[in-house]
Amino acid sequence: MSLLLELNDAALSLYLDGQALYQQPAVAYINGEALAFGEAALKNAHLHPQHANQQYLARLNADPLPRPGEQVANHADLIYRHLLELQPLAGKPLVAAVPGFLTPEQLGVLLGIAQEAGLEICGFVDIAVLMGSAARLSPPSWVLDLHANRCCLTELHSMDGVSRGAVELVTAAGFNSCLDGWANLAADRFVQELRFDPMHAADSEQQLYDQLRTWAQRGELAELGLDIRHSETAKRLPLSPTALQEKLVQRLVPVAEKLPAGAQVLVAPRSAALPGLMAALAALGLRPEALPEDVLGRAMALHADALTELRLVTKLPAMAAAQTTAATVEAPAKDAATHVLHGHRAWPLAGNPFDLPNQGHAGEVLERDGRRFRLIAVEQDAATSSLQ
Repeated sequence: MSLLLELNDAALSLYLDGQALYQQPAVAYINGEALAFGEAALKNAHLHPQHANQQYLARLNADPLPRPGEQVANHADLIYRHLLELQPLAGKPLVAAVPGFLTPEQLGVLLGIAQEAGLEICGFVDIAVLMGSAARLSPPSWVLDLHANRCCLTELHSMDGVSRGAVELVTAAGFNSCLDGWANLAADRFVQELRFDPMHAADSEQQLYDQLRTWAQRGELAELGLDIRHSETAKRLPLSPTALQEKLVQRLVPVAEKLPAGAQVLVAPRSAALPGLMAALAALGLRPEALPEDVLGRAMALHADALTELRLVTKLPAMAAAQTTAATVEAPAKDAATHVLHGHRAWPLAGNPFDLPNQGHAGEVLERDGRRFRLIAVEQDAATSSLQ
């Protein structure tokens, strides 16, 4: 049996043979003696934003907290307290699957804190390499993994196994950024249609984000019905799947700009479950493939014996292609483009104001006067408005 700790602040997770024993966002609520983590902390994150902290796991250091509590004074204290919640579930040595942006010094900090919390780490593995070893690679191949406040893109090489190449970070393009985009969309619509701004008061802002998270956890791009109570009245507003999809495409533009046109993008299971994410990546000219939910369990079943030395593993044997499956949403390079994307806005390709051809293929990147444009394909019902 293999025990795996996934270090991702969007959801700090502990798996036994691929089954989640613990899964909570790495967010803390600190207020004097009060200290809460995970979903309990998120329930207060917008009510009392100065008492919420969602940076400690990504920073992995001992820097002091801007607002210390009676039980915690620095980021290391928060990590220690959070790992204590996992300790009763971890009765054996575990492997830590870590993102490629962590430094050896940060891994050393994690090792020491884990030992203090009663967790025995027997090895480290790059999580993108681990997931990629259970997939059929078609270079250029990258793994996309959303964290709370950033997106980690990891290049994979497939010669003689699977190994890590470049690691690209896209700040402000994580789960929180996607939620913020949808929250801003909702707030604009509330103001326009009901003369009410849910972001103006902490209570209504908390309600908005709670409902956004609940909707996002369903994993389906469907109409979002918002019901915000304020001053003893209910404010109701629907958001269409098209509007939600357009906002998500806008948020993911910086991610697409980091990747080669037409790249195969293996999307981590939690990231792929975000409503509309797979289609948005395809619309931006990429080839997204949703890794199966059990990808970590499959990979650990093959590689657990190779992950027992206290070192960071960045290369693994590839799993036989016949053992892998992946749900694929493709945007072939030959698909006709409908829009040109520049910055955070898209214009219809026909009659565009940038002296670009009126026709082209999705995924093409063109330059004019030092500016970079990407051609994308947008479904007809979504192509009636600009991507604002």
